[in-house]
Amino acid sequence: MTTSETPEHPDELLPWYVNGTLGGDEREMVVRHLETCVRCRDEVASLEALRAQIRSEEIGAPGELGLRRLMRDVASERRARHGQRRWWVPVAAAAAVLVIAVQGVMLMNLPPAHDTGIVPLGAEQAAGVIQLRFHATASEAEIRAALQSVDAVLVGGPGALGIYYIRLRGADGTDPARVAAAVEKLRAQSDVVSHVAAN
Repeated sequence: MTTSETPEHPDELLPWYVNGTLGGDEREMVVRHLETCVRCRDEVASLEALRAQIRSEEIGAPGELGLRRLMRDVASERRARHGQRRWWVPVAAAAAVLVIAVQGVMLMNLPPAHDTGIVPLGAEQAAGVIQLRFHATASEAEIRAALQSVDAVLVGGPGALGIYYIRLRGADGTDPARVAAAVEKLRAQSDVVSHVAAN
């Protein structure tokens, strides 16, 4: 609202008069004033022209306008993606099938595994199996050296109590005399081995 420049001109009431919200005595006073004041009549004409111009422009509510713009952008992006989506889906599916086929062929053509000396524990392997526990401070190199000193391989462990199971290599790995000698040799390494027993 503009403020009145002179007391006799009701400038602050003219916008309310033009939009039809001025009532009562104030409206009567503005109507009487406009009959004699060219300046205020010109101001009312300007305000009415401005109001008509705003009404003629089709401007929706800001939320409505934003929603329409958003829906338009989503639709155009959907159209753009729809064309792009078609070419890469079959290519990706073909590539996945090819990878699976190549892996299948590679697995079927793997060379037979060589004997690692690791044998699962069972009733048949119980004879000649030695159980041992290493000190918590023993390093991996020390453990490996202890196993190599008796020519043994790991076949199980460690269990919940830290016990490993080993088997002596070779055809005579279950020979009681050889097993007893290996147990004594491991017991002698008390700085690495804390417990040794033969099954």
